[in-house]
Amino acid sequence: TVKAVLYGGARGGGKSVMGCLLSFLYAVNVINTFNLSPNKYPIPIGFMGRAQSVDFTDTTLETWKKFIPQEAYTIRAQDKEIIILDTVKFAFGGLDRTEDVKKFTSAEYGMIFLDQAEECSRDAVADLRACLRQKINGKGLPYKELYTANPYTQEGKHRGELGLWLKKEFVQGNDPSKVYVQALPTDNEYLPTGYIEQLREAYKHRPELLQAYLYGSWDVMSGSNIVIKEEWTRQAKLTPLLPYERQPRVISVDVARYGDDTTVIYLLEGTDIKEEKILSQKDTMTTAAEVAIFANQNKPIMLIGVDTIGVGAGVADRLRQLGYDVIDINSSERSQYPDKFKNLRAEMWWTAAENFADNNIRLTWKDEDLIDELTAVTYEIKNGRIQIESKDDLKTKLGRSPDKADAYIMGLYLLQFVDFAKISSNYDERSYKYAKYHSSKYTGL
Repeated sequence: TVKAVLYGGARGGGKSVMGCLLSFLYAVNVINTFNLSPNKYPIPIGFMGRAQSVDFTDTTLETWKKFIPQEAYTIRAQDKEIIILDTVKFAFGGLDRTEDVKKFTSAEYGMIFLDQAEECSRDAVADLRACLRQKINGKGLPYKELYTANPYTQEGKHRGELGLWLKKEFVQGNDPSKVYVQALPTDNEYLPTGYIEQLREAYKHRPELLQAYLYGSWDVMSGSNIVIKEEWTRQAKLTPLLPYERQPRVISVDVARYGDDTTVIYLLEGTDIKEEKILSQKDTMTTAAEVAIFANQNKPIMLIGVDTIGVGAGVADRLRQLGYDVIDINSSERSQYPDKFKNLRAEMWWTAAENFADNNIRLTWKDEDLIDELTAVTYEIKNGRIQIESKDDLKTKLGRSPDKADAYIMGLYLLQFVDFAKISSNYDERSYKYAKYHSSKYTGL
């Protein structure tokens, strides 16, 4: 009597594994029920996929290979098909690929399995549901829908309400043919020791994410996706200084690429901004010269960090020629924690948010535009990884490019590369131990 199941909830609940196992068992059940034999032309009985085709191939398909007996299936990668026992087959792919969509809109299936279905729009799923009409020898298959999802109900910018339809149909709905089964990490005995404590530590400053990922709550996500909360920035104005002899001094440079964007140059003393310089429509050599002048006026400077996406690479190269210690910061590069963050940009913003939440940031610089930019940025969870709202989307939302916020976040990121020995060559051991014990990663210790 159950035609659709949402297996959803927290991280580490084994959702993708269960989806693969149930799909395989569905195929075996169809073979047995209809007494089917191996055939040169396997019967299509289902579709397995995700919102993005590449995500299914890189993640869900790898889970399939890991848990389904190898001798029981064959993968035709070119045709995007999984053949079960040489008898029936699943098509697989993504809802983003035109060729995949065309294939399933004209196909007939008995089952659909969508992994991470919170990334899929209701309209795309409706097209798939319309394909549940396959018959064998004139008899309809047991038509089934299986969805796995994390409880994320943020409205998508381009594809309508993503995730919210799952909540309405399964979690809040009263249709007995549509069942919600909660998946929790406490149910999964195969998780490594300490996994739940890792979740608590990772999301301690995000109670809404902790409720969703640890306890499977669908009630706390919508509207809670601001990376840096405004109350944290107000708190940062009151954060006291730790008793260092001197704060590390770094310069961060967000280089303008085009149009009405501005180049923002910040001097950070610890986590606080002490001086700024704003440039507009300057060539790379002029920008590098302006940074050099700014650095000479604010000695001593430990490091200069430059946004090297686009024209910024030329600025960084010229500053190195002039003898400055420069670190290239390319926010699109891979994070050092690729399982958690989509890229370095996500890692920098998220780490900054953690330190704001933990009261490790002192920011007394008076600039409402900076605060507006810092508190406008949103995040979303895709494929289990954190990604940050794009600069283009922010520009549309704010009416300007968030150059000040990006420069400040880069400055915080830069501080971790400052050696404490550069801050002071004359300190007593007691002060050093006190500072080290009470410091955050942004002190350079």
